[in-house]
Amino acid sequence: MLYNHSRDTNLVILTKRVRLKLFCRLYWRLCVLLTTPILLLPVYVLANTNAYKCFYIFLVCAIYWITDTIHPGVISLMPITLYTLLGTGLTDSEYLNQIFIRSELLDCISIMMITVGIEESKLNRRAAIKLMMVFGCSHYRLSFILFFSCMFLAMWISDIIACGLMMPLVKAVLVELEKMGILEMHHAIGKTNGKHYELKSPKPTDFTVFYFLGIAYSSSIGSIATIAGSQTNQIFKLYCESLFPSSPKIEFPHLFLLNLPAVLLMEALLYMWMNFYFLGMFRARSDIALEIGMSEEEAEYISTLLKMQYQQLGKIHFHEAIVGAIILLTCILQSAFNSAHFNNYTQSHSIFTVFSHLKTSAPSMFCVILLFVLPTNLSFIKFFKKRGNEPLPMLPARSCLTWKMVQNNVSWCVLFIIGNSCSCFEALKESRMTDEFGNMLMFAINWPAPVLALLVISFCKVLSEFASNSCSVYCLLPAIARLSVASSVNPHYLMLAATLSCSLSFHLVTGSPVNAMVAAYVAIPPWKMMSAGVGPSVIAVAVCWFTVAVWSKAIWTDIHLRPEWAEYIHFDNKRVKPKCIHYS
Repeated sequence: MLYNHSRDTNLVILTKRVRLKLFCRLYWRLCVLLTTPILLLPVYVLANTNAYKCFYIFLVCAIYWITDTIHPGVISLMPITLYTLLGTGLTDSEYLNQIFIRSELLDCISIMMITVGIEESKLNRRAAIKLMMVFGCSHYRLSFILFFSCMFLAMWISDIIACGLMMPLVKAVLVELEKMGILEMHHAIGKTNGKHYELKSPKPTDFTVFYFLGIAYSSSIGSIATIAGSQTNQIFKLYCESLFPSSPKIEFPHLFLLNLPAVLLMEALLYMWMNFYFLGMFRARSDIALEIGMSEEEAEYISTLLKMQYQQLGKIHFHEAIVGAIILLTCILQSAFNSAHFNNYTQSHSIFTVFSHLKTSAPSMFCVILLFVLPTNLSFIKFFKKRGNEPLPMLPARSCLTWKMVQNNVSWCVLFIIGNSCSCFEALKESRMTDEFGNMLMFAINWPAPVLALLVISFCKVLSEFASNSCSVYCLLPAIARLSVASSVNPHYLMLAATLSCSLSFHLVTGSPVNAMVAAYVAIPPWKMMSAGVGPSVIAVAVCWFTVAVWSKAIWTDIHLRPEWAEYIHFDNKRVKPKCIHYS
């Protein structure tokens, strides 16, 4: 809207209203950054306790995560800073050690380094071409095999390791498809400067987001199938045995038979949702569905081209063989070490000791060290030949992984995001704010058990978007156990509901380490992840509720009954009957 336009000058005078709108459009992030702490001050002032101080910090950081106000790496620095400034007393060394020296972070470090080694060896390209030769270049077939393979891997090893191993393979598949003109990995966003085109900030296309979010979500879903492959299930088992010593032991077959149908159903629905949302499945006349269509002649030409490319690769090189052996060794050792390490702790430790010392990342870190040590070729053997006319090498053989490769290719902000989001959430437990959450849920103690389970699933699902899966379960299960006893419901019933829902975070990078890894790997915009996660979240809530309220009765026939061992809860070495807890 123009207020005045002078004939003697080109100056355009805008009204104050237009100026304000323009300012808000350009600096809306700054407005959110400054106004959020002010608008949330009633939470801090009205209940001036340590618990609500931590809750205030949690809410501020949660809004920053949702709105993507500033870079996630910067937001991750805020919790520790605010804990110190507000005097919460939660910044002692023992607390920080529990946050930053844990298996999720060590797994992330190790698998991101292994990913760099895989890409350097070009093993992922060989595997990608072979995969497309066998299954073709149809997005529906490729996504099916990639998503379900990642789900299966996550059943037996950490979801972080499973997703990390799939990332270079998916990237190689997309690169090959881009070379053949089937898709574009990035949008070219820049400006033309004369004859040259300057690329400023390439953003991933929907194809890239589709594949990488698919493997991230699939790894989260697959991890809940077994005890050995999921820390959330391990913590669930340990809490049940620690808080209710007389309760029946939760064994592998019971949990596997209970969760496997849910995993398969969720994965099938996830596959259909992702293809519907990104690739136009069930929408044959949509633009994207017409774009990905391929004639028989094109498919035959691409098949021939792939065979030629694979022949040009030649035989498997020593570098590729070494990296492939390291990948296989990582999977075997991690699966075996997880089971053995977990069984040792269950025999002699309680839940409160286990979680802070459950370090299952030794196998993956050991394999990373091997990549730094092992050479890419066998040229050093020439020094030990008795009769050899070949010239000796003048330089040492390069190792499969070097620190320069790691320094230039690892997204270090992922570690800060995971550590500080967990610190923000675990502060709620240290300050006993999670007990207040339990008190808030006490209004529903007279509700029917299925309705109460749906409430718990929805409540835990929302909170788990702001911390890693195992951290959410560790912090929330004691409050859910008290709610179970107070509402005369079998604790396994509601604790299982909370465990399943906490394991399935699909909207934010803070919800799961795999979300942060794929987002940093291909620069997925936060709003893309939040919108794409709507379908998986609805699927997860519905399937989790069905598993707990219906299917669980077929596996645990007495789960809907109130057992005698659930009359009291053992907490802090005391046998108590929980009620609504109040603090001075």
